[in-house]
Amino acid sequence: MAERFIDEPITVQARFAPGGAVQPVAFVWRQQTRYLAGLGRQWAEQVDGSEWRCFLAQTMTGDTVELRWNRGSNEWRLRRLWQRAAQV
Repeated sequence: MAERFIDEPITVQARFAPGGAVQPVAFVWRQQTRYLAGLGRQWAEQVDGSEWRCFLAQTMTGDTVELRWNRGSNEWRLRRLWQRAAQV
């Protein structure tokens, strides 16, 4: 799997629990909806005075993605992508 730095805005479908938990379930990137099979590690980072919640997730096609969400601006970004090698 080769890592690609993307850092592009995306539209995300997410579940928001009353306790503050956020669970992205799908996202649209470059006009294609990508559904998530599962979430992995989650963490927070400070960037230019804003806090971003970061999520590692696996898509239904087996790719791994890093999604970021800024609660203050409600902005989502696809930060990195590890694409599965094309099968022959």
